[in-house]
Amino acid sequence: MSTPMLSRHRAIGGGTAAACLLTGLMFLGRLTLGVPLVPELLAEIVFARVPLALFALVLGLLGAWAKLAAFVSFVGLYLLALACWGWGTLRWVETRWPTRPWLGAWLSALVLWGVTASALLGPFGGLQGDGDLLFALGSLLVLHGAYGAALVVFSRWPAGVGQTAAAPARRRAEARDAAPAGERRKLLRSMVAAVVVLAAPGFLARLRSLAEAATATVGDLLKKIRGLPPEVTPVGKFYTVSKNLFDPAVDARTWRLKVKGLVEQPYTLTYDELKALPAVQQYATLECISNEVGGGLISNALWKGVPLRDLLNRAGIKVGSIELILRAQDGYSDSFPLKKALEPGTILAWEMNGAPLARQHGFPARVIVPGIFGMKNVKWLTELEVANYDYKGYWEVRGWSDEAIYQTMSRIDVPAPGQVDPGHPYLGGIAFAGDRGVRAVEVSLDGGKTWRRAMVKPALSPYSWVLWGLEWDPATDLPPGPHPVQVRAVDGTGAVQSAQVRPPLPDGATGYHAIRLSGKARK
Repeated sequence: MSTPMLSRHRAIGGGTAAACLLTGLMFLGRLTLGVPLVPELLAEIVFARVPLALFALVLGLLGAWAKLAAFVSFVGLYLLALACWGWGTLRWVETRWPTRPWLGAWLSALVLWGVTASALLGPFGGLQGDGDLLFALGSLLVLHGAYGAALVVFSRWPAGVGQTAAAPARRRAEARDAAPAGERRKLLRSMVAAVVVLAAPGFLARLRSLAEAATATVGDLLKKIRGLPPEVTPVGKFYTVSKNLFDPAVDARTWRLKVKGLVEQPYTLTYDELKALPAVQQYATLECISNEVGGGLISNALWKGVPLRDLLNRAGIKVGSIELILRAQDGYSDSFPLKKALEPGTILAWEMNGAPLARQHGFPARVIVPGIFGMKNVKWLTELEVANYDYKGYWEVRGWSDEAIYQTMSRIDVPAPGQVDPGHPYLGGIAFAGDRGVRAVEVSLDGGKTWRRAMVKPALSPYSWVLWGLEWDPATDLPPGPHPVQVRAVDGTGAVQSAQVRPPLPDGATGYHAIRLSGKARK
């Protein structure tokens, strides 16, 4: 029985060298042709799934170096994975395909390409909507083919390595398949020199740009963007929508909240009794169901109140109950499922941004229901009724949605439509998806052909909007003349915002917000 042609050291050296070559070629292709850089895309996939709390923790620990450290870590892990794959491939080829090392190495590289493509083509994969998919897959296939060839070349260089007296058949097969030793060494030196010469300037430039980008955290970037809405909307600028010509003026001394319906013990609360209950505070965004794409009927605030489930459990909910009906001082009424009322984020609020509710925002008490459009966040509340039927409220009987679940939305606030300011090279805005949260925000500068990932500030709470920003170069990124710039969001489940243009009625508006910017002619 003959011993393997390659020693363990040769296999390790060949796998490591091939891994470095593939990664270097990817960097070169990424900088020159837009070839996918696998570590970069894998990092985006992982970051999209990292809980916001963990993201904030890492950002707090590493600060300005967080992005660069993460990128370098993924490059290192990718190199290690490629090297291990190469080591295993070379040992497997020597055991199973001793006379056909090239075929075995290329088959292994093909399998690796398939695994990589599958990972990047998932529901939230990095290749999704990122340039020409066929070009991306084809370029990765070519690069992996080069990786397979490099495994054989590097593991057998210099010539003659690994041959044994007990393997004449192998020697004859290799003599047929391999190039003369001198030519092989010359070819290999030329390949390495070409990669170094071509990749080094771009690679160094890429590292410099990453280092510069790493010095600006999300917060630092957003501070540079003039014109973004405040993360917490001042009470005076918080949007208002009402069916009333004149909103009710409620006297807190005589106000009462009734809890009734299918409950064991109906009861009534005064304003002082309500405020004496154990309270919680949470940031929550409200949006009107009539808000147009890119509209301003959306705001964010800090609310203080009592969980609605505490009030209902105190009354004792009877079996068979499915709905909670809410009635207000002005005759307005609405409802939502009882299971929604019992969720921890649903509260009866009496404070907004640290102060008692203003008259226009529902004093003395209103409901905050994460995940449901503003029309069901009833203001001037006077009555909670537990019911066993589906109740149609004020707007539902007029044709609006009964479920009224927030649509995923995003908006461009900066710059304003028109001529861009070269001295302020930023795009920015908000995104919101109700209690599903926002996982990512993407911007297109070419009419939706390709999408760039924006930086997103972690939400203040699971029920809050997010601010996003993107630094760009109007001189090179925007063609001359008027051109559309679009934005879209990805919610916490991985679902991409709907591109279908629909009006607000009945379920809320959908579609991508777009503005037209005019690029200057290039000289």
